[in-house]
Amino acid sequence: MAATSSGRPHPSTPASLLGTGILFAAGTAAGALAFGMEVLESTWFEYSWGPLHLSAGTSTLFDIGVYLVVLGVSLDILRSLGAQVDRHQQDRDSTEEEARA
Repeated sequence: MAATSSGRPHPSTPASLLGTGILFAAGTAAGALAFGMEVLESTWFEYSWGPLHLSAGTSTLFDIGVYLVVLGVSLDILRSLGAQVDRHQQDRDSTEEEARA
């Protein structure tokens, strides 16, 4: 987990990244149905506010969702591997202590 400016871990978890990514991907995939289009049909949204002009496509939002899912799964796998390393270290330490006694 990333540390915040106060040094504490960031509250996001791999599960929250997975959930957010699935919501983005599924929302953009099924959102087109709400407007009478085909599933995953791409649409562009444009917004102007003074000199600021933003435009984004639903395909970009879908890609962001897939990225978040992949990131969440990767972090979850790394966390699981780290937990295994910790367990092995604890087992080794307890075995060494028993051998000394």
